[in-house]
Amino acid sequence: MAIVIDHLICTDGMREELTALTARAVKSTYYRDDLTQAQRDANQRIIDIAYDSCLAANRNDQQAVLGAWVEDELSGFVISTIHGEENRELDWLMVDPVHHGQGVADTLMRAGLEWLDPMTDIWLNTIRFNSRAIHFYQRYGFAIDETAQSHHVVPNVIMRRPPRPLSNEGR
Repeated sequence: MAIVIDHLICTDGMREELTALTARAVKSTYYRDDLTQAQRDANQRIIDIAYDSCLAANRNDQQAVLGAWVEDELSGFVISTIHGEENRELDWLMVDPVHHGQGVADTLMRAGLEWLDPMTDIWLNTIRFNSRAIHFYQRYGFAIDETAQSHHVVPNVIMRRPPRPLSNEGR
């Protein structure tokens, strides 16, 4: 299976496709039975803003939107953001659950980190109860920052990665 990574240019014609992919990704990883209505609403907001976030990132030279395609089908995307020289964030990483375990997330992660420059400090947010995602990020050198506070409605953790080459991380 070939995974093709390229810049993802968000057009009106792909609003539905990007939103649907985000909905599938969010529903497979951001939900559990005990979420409150406010937490469910917060998760829905992520789906609702996905396209506009992609569009805004396309217009910002401090952000990169990279898409992954499998057999000409969009299978995931990552948005990497440089907030400042010492403030680089792997902002969004969404993978269609149909492609979980097929290397799409790994390929997007490596591309996002390369764009940000792996020789700099990089951080991200992830859902506190998503142990699969936390383990995935740990394979790339991220560790939970126990001192950082996240004020998301759905409990999140901030993970940080110190500067280092990518080499064989994630494999």
